[in-house]
Amino acid sequence: MIVVATPATEREFAPYGRLLRMAPRERADLDSPRLVFTDGDGWLDCYTAEPLLMRNGSLGVTLGGPAPFATNRMERHLVTEEALFCMADPVVLVVAAPTAESAPRVENLRAFVLEPGMVAVLQTGTWHDACRGIGKPTHYYWMATVGDGSGSSWVEVVGGPARVTATP
Repeated sequence: MIVVATPATEREFAPYGRLLRMAPRERADLDSPRLVFTDGDGWLDCYTAEPLLMRNGSLGVTLGGPAPFATNRMERHLVTEEALFCMADPVVLVVAAPTAESAPRVENLRAFVLEPGMVAVLQTGTWHDACRGIGKPTHYYWMATVGDGSGSSWVEVVGGPARVTATP
């Protein structure tokens, strides 16, 4: 199965969590009830109006390989949200909606392109793969509660793998 990554939008991403655009391209992008923007001489600042995660989280950084790639294993967190921060270069995030099943199904996978300045906050139970860069290895930051004994495990995608493609 081939999954083509599409640009992330709040509406399309809603079944998996929240999407925040923290690096607006123009003043018209500044209207968000979830974000607070301030500015000064030569700078524009943005922060979340409420705490980002429901519980305190650890900050991590991952280096994801390049797209195209195969998604054959995914994880989910049952007791924490996870926030994924795209900073310098776009990344591809593959997700599947939370289910009661013990593994995601390949036909339920969606892939989104996160642009620099976007933060995807995965709701508890959302299946996800590690993010990947588009055409090159790319770093991204993440935040989640770790070390509380409820660790997640990576499981095989039922019917997988999926071949994930993305264009710049």
